Amino acid sequence: MKKIFKDKILNIEGTDTFDNTFLFEYLSSIQASADREVIYLRDLLENKKNEDILTRVKEKPAMYSEVYSPKDELEIFTELFETAISQNKKIHIVWVTLGEEIRMLEEYYEELGFMREDINAFDVNFSTPLVTVSCHIENLMWKGSDYKAQRDMIFFCPPIRESGQNKALFKWITRGAIAGIELWEFTPEKREFIWNCIRGEKILPLYMWRVLKYNLEDAWLAGEVEELEIEY
Repeated sequence: MKKIFKDKILNIEGTDTFDNTFLFEYLSSIQASADREVIYLRDLLENKKNEDILTRVKEKPAMYSEVYSPKDELEIFTELFETAISQNKKIHIVWVTLGEEIRMLEEYYEELGFMREDINAFDVNFSTPLVTVSCHIENLMWKGSDYKAQRDMIFFCPPIRESGQNKALFKWITRGAIAGIELWEFTPEKREFIWNCIRGEKILPLYMWRVLKYNLEDAWLAGEVEELEIEY
């Protein structure tokens, strides 16, 4: 069995060196610290809920994305971002869904010198930026075309967005701009999704466990450390 660390993979003493099992750690129940406030977009977006559109989603479930519109989400994110910068305050925003939000963050991280041209990705010391973010695992698992089959099973706030936004989240995880993935309740379905992401190399193991543990710890966020075994 092999254990995934922040920047290396090591064999666990006393286990079979040649088996196909990896042991990972992840943070659950993420908590703020004295150094960084945690802000959930869903709490702020609830005040922007569009009840008129909500009455129409039974006929057209994909319209649920507009119940909490991208425009409203981006306005809230922008205000949080600009306030944190102007007040020199460290915050962690949970449940970003939009490429526009991450592009704003990328420009900020470029200004801080975290872009590495040799790997065309960010190498962020997440203890430094005033603004860090997490996406929600459901926004990786589902995309707008899934509303037809899943309907109210995926009526989240913030909502599942269109496929382009879904792909963007994967891109910015591997580019190092997204610090974490919010698991909420880590159900068997979510575990299977994590397994499939790693097995299919959609997110490489070292990237996956950075966004589930090590980046969050670097950003001075706490939580209960849990373990997960994955067999290839």
